[in-house]
Order: sequence, then C-alpha cells, then structure tokens
Amino acid sequence: RREGEAEFVAFSIYCTHTACPVHWDARSELFLCPCHGGVFYADGSVAAGPPRWPLVRHPVRIREGRVELRTLGVPTFDA
Repeated sequence: RREGEAEFVAFSIYCTHTACPVHWDARSELFLCPCHGGVFYADGSVAAGPPRWPLVRHPVRIREGRVELRTLGVPTFDA
C-alpha cells in the first residue's frame, strides 16, 4: 500500500498463525484472517487472536519510477 508520495509498504498475504490468507477490511482498517480469527493492524502488528508474530513485511523500493517488491517464501513459525 502507498504510505506517501514515494513510499510503499507490502506485507505477506499469509497469516503467521497457520498461513491462511488474510484480507484487508477497509471499514475497520484491519487485516483479518478467516481461519482462526487472527487480526492485524495496518502496520502488520498483531491486534488479536492466536497469531504471535506480525505479518511478514516485504522490502519495497522505487527504482526508475517503478515500484519493486522482493517476495520471500511462505514463512514457517515454530509453535
């Protein structure tokens, strides 16, 4: 998402609890996980539910007027 004129933030779509895909709820301004009720703030930090770790943040840069995103594999977390 865009955070300023030339600043972008990107998070993994996968919940850090069991890797279910989260979705952005514009009304509450939260990322929600439908599998076990995980909730994340807009900055990716945990708001509620079983996840113990924030959403994985992907490096983003602007190069020659293009937004470039480095993606990583699906993270695994020890319980």
